[in-house]
Amino acid sequence: MLTQEWNIQSRALQCAVSGRPFEKGERVFSALYWREGHYVRVDLCAESWNARNENIEPLSAWQTDFVPPAPPVPEPLRKDDAESLLRRLVAENAPGTRNTRYILALMLERKKVVRQIERQRQEGVSTLVYEHLPTGEIWLIEDPGLKLGELKAIQDEVAHLLGPADGSNSADGSNSAAGSSSSV
Repeated sequence: MLTQEWNIQSRALQCAVSGRPFEKGERVFSALYWREGHYVRVDLCAESWNARNENIEPLSAWQTDFVPPAPPVPEPLRKDDAESLLRRLVAENAPGTRNTRYILALMLERKKVVRQIERQRQEGVSTLVYEHLPTGEIWLIEDPGLKLGELKAIQDEVAHLLGPADGSNSADGSNSAAGSSSSV
């Protein structure tokens, strides 16, 4: 039995012959050819499809209406913002930011920026030991033992401190991230 990997390209955004970008709703003609030991997909506009050399038959051909790809979803929270805020709060070590530091550490753990490597317990206080994966730094984050009812207020505080990912404010001048709910 012949084992072979097929690496067929995704639909192109422009015609392979004319180079003209496809427009939304435009009929796109696609063909699959075998060339030099590989499958090659060719996407053509109607004009290029009709002008092609019909003596060279594709293995398969089909047509669809072009739908442009969706724009990439912006990350709701840039990693650098949460990381730089956590670095600042850890350096300040103010008692009033204990809950915020804990939530930020959880957010960065979820984004795989930090990894919990140990949990220490001394004198009734639980401390999480995190390793910052890019640099190997060690951060000690106290676990405040938050209750479920306290999370919403702390998440709102963190959202307010971070602001929106794009740095914009709403029309009334308030920070739109402060009013939105985010999940940890």
